[in-house]
Amino acid sequence: MDIWLNLLSDRLESPRFDFVTEFIGGKCIIQKDYYDEEQSSQHSGWLIHVYFTPSEFLDRPFVADICFRYGKRRREIMGVLIQNKCLFGHVRAMEKTGRLIISARIRKMLCEIDLSTPSSSRQFVVQNFDNQLNENKIFYVNLAKLSLVGGDLFKKWKNEENLDVNTTTEHFENSAIQILLEATAKYDDIVILRHTVRRLIHLAQKYRMHKLMRAIEDFLSETKLMSWDEKILMALQYRMSPLYVQVQRKYLLTPWNILCRIQRLYIANYAHLESADCSNPYNKIHKNLLQMVMMSEENVCIG
Repeated sequence: MDIWLNLLSDRLESPRFDFVTEFIGGKCIIQKDYYDEEQSSQHSGWLIHVYFTPSEFLDRPFVADICFRYGKRRREIMGVLIQNKCLFGHVRAMEKTGRLIISARIRKMLCEIDLSTPSSSRQFVVQNFDNQLNENKIFYVNLAKLSLVGGDLFKKWKNEENLDVNTTTEHFENSAIQILLEATAKYDDIVILRHTVRRLIHLAQKYRMHKLMRAIEDFLSETKLMSWDEKILMALQYRMSPLYVQVQRKYLLTPWNILCRIQRLYIANYAHLESADCSNPYNKIHKNLLQMVMMSEENVCIG
């Protein structure tokens, strides 16, 4: 399933605007629309949307990636949850002409579990009351499965179950508990999605869920939506050793290489944008990055 399948190979300037192509378990509908804002050539281009319509995978969710190549650009969207008829992905292309290639792949097939109803294996009740919304939600979870994920929160629930307490009450945002349980309990495997990954990082660190953190590291190491400096900062901040080692081996081979890349990065982003407010753009370099290249306040960076 980790093989890219071609959905479309065409030209942006092609007179065709709608395409239907086969994909695993269904069809992909591709729509191309031209937009022109304020009659300006700098604010015009193409809007490309891809929708998935299942024919075999009804009510069977899966995680997929989609890649757009248009003109000389490439955009890869990873970790898209597909369930029934839904939007697969979209892109806004500023180019007027050039190639248009769209491909996709399935990363993981999932079995969805309804956490709102009990079952023989899900008898433990988690009640969460959101003080801000004055709303209460109930989830039925399998603690044997959550124990494999680990962490202080799930361990506390397991201890309560061992004392014949079948209900627990939590008090944090419904969105937080929902994101956590969707990643760990709603499907037959841990699921990391691109729009929930940052919230999951904080939850995994707060409750020391090491298995969840490892799954997050695997997602971050493969994603194309973050640059190398964002990944290295996140690895340092949350002590993600495998992610740090992988990024360092790929981009930062030596301390001098690290310093040169950091110089280019911050000169490009700050030197010409904040010269009036910041006499030295290197002051904005994260302290952990300075430690990586063994720099101190006695060093002077020359751009």
